[in-house]
Amino acid sequence: MWTILLVEDEAFVREAIRETVDWERHGFCVVGEAGNGKEALAAIMSLKPDVVIADIVMPGMDGIELLKETRKAGIRSRFIMLTAMGHFDYARDALQYGAFNYLLKLSLNDEVLLESLGRIKGSLLEELSMAGEALYPYYHRIWSGIRGTVASADKDQAGTIAAAEKFRSLSLDIVTVLSGATPSAAEQAGIQTEEYQLVQAFYEGGQTTFFCWSFQKTAEYVSWNKSNCSIGLAAGSSLTQLSQDWRSALNQLNGEWYGCKAIPVKERHELPPIAELEAELIRCFEERDELKCAEVTALIWDSMEISAFSHMEVKMFAAHLLHMLVMLAGRKSEDRQEINSVTSHESLLVYVQYAIYELIRQMKEENVSYTDHPEVNRVIQYMLEHYKENIKVADLARLVSINVDYLSTVFGKKTGLTPIAYLQNIRIEQAKRLLLHSKLNVEEIAFQTGFADDAYFIKVFKRMVGQTPSSFRRENNI
Repeated sequence: MWTILLVEDEAFVREAIRETVDWERHGFCVVGEAGNGKEALAAIMSLKPDVVIADIVMPGMDGIELLKETRKAGIRSRFIMLTAMGHFDYARDALQYGAFNYLLKLSLNDEVLLESLGRIKGSLLEELSMAGEALYPYYHRIWSGIRGTVASADKDQAGTIAAAEKFRSLSLDIVTVLSGATPSAAEQAGIQTEEYQLVQAFYEGGQTTFFCWSFQKTAEYVSWNKSNCSIGLAAGSSLTQLSQDWRSALNQLNGEWYGCKAIPVKERHELPPIAELEAELIRCFEERDELKCAEVTALIWDSMEISAFSHMEVKMFAAHLLHMLVMLAGRKSEDRQEINSVTSHESLLVYVQYAIYELIRQMKEENVSYTDHPEVNRVIQYMLEHYKENIKVADLARLVSINVDYLSTVFGKKTGLTPIAYLQNIRIEQAKRLLLHSKLNVEEIAFQTGFADDAYFIKVFKRMVGQTPSSFRRENNI
């Protein structure tokens, strides 16, 4: 809770203020009282309260001097100054030196006081949120450690340390979610944001972590969330325990990743070590054996599940495999953001198997002379690589620097088809592969193969294949 220090030389006035408000209900607690400015300054230095409610006129050190000395000490406590009817000059001075507000003693009641405290609470929350932004470099360093990668240099080390001081006394609940391609919202994780002073979201590697900061442990929230098996939860953590507890919360997602509450031990059929399976995959890949590659990849996935790899370890290993095979295929390493987007062990296996299949297909098509005409071959190669795009005959003519009509004529003589008909063949063949080897729906396959919409895709597919895409998939037992 936000802390308050009461400063008033008349004890009965302090008591009246103390009894005016149900402090705890509104998120505050009175941590101390002082009867004069000197006592108050010592209490401020020790307690560093969030709010100081102080009389302006006091013997010895008055409220304005107290405010000045507090600011000299670098303490940012919000001051609400209390004044009598005849002390408006003092009140103006107090505002000049940074008091948040001044209130008349004679009209002081819970409504007036709570209105000022409400505005102060908003200011404190905004300040906490701004300080929290400086924690993100710290989160990234911990994340890099969890992933086993090298953390980038922190450009704002001083800011991170300063921000950390504000959070050392706060309780932290860490909530993790397998998000996929887009970050999750706090509501999707069942987080009641009103229970916390600050909720921060951190999205990396296809998962969202929520750092939920509060003044006290939220036992009711923990109990309420135990039934939510789709999240990882480390409740009652702290800044010093963040790394260990974050790792624990992430590991709780492994059950969802493998499709169960607790990872079952599969039937212990003998499997070679993963290193041997990886070597076998490379051999099959070099032999362009698509089916064998798919089988070996599935065995690798079984081995990772039996060995209880975490979902992050599985994703890292998948990225490693594909990077290696892409290099073997003589291609530039591609952005594998798709790996982070998947949310299950099985779907990542399907993605990797299909990526390997595509690499092998492309290698088989390399350096193939489809005709004895180099420009026509170049156009065909371009179609194979860019069939997903909106390709026009004029684009193909510009590619080989010849006239559109001449390209259409020579292309027809060498292939027996117009360029557009040839392109449609490529797209339909790719669509058939997707229907057989993926779980994408018809609309998604239409998009993946370069058709403007699914209705046109179905029309073309039926004309060329003799049945609809759904019938084709159904008859092939997919």
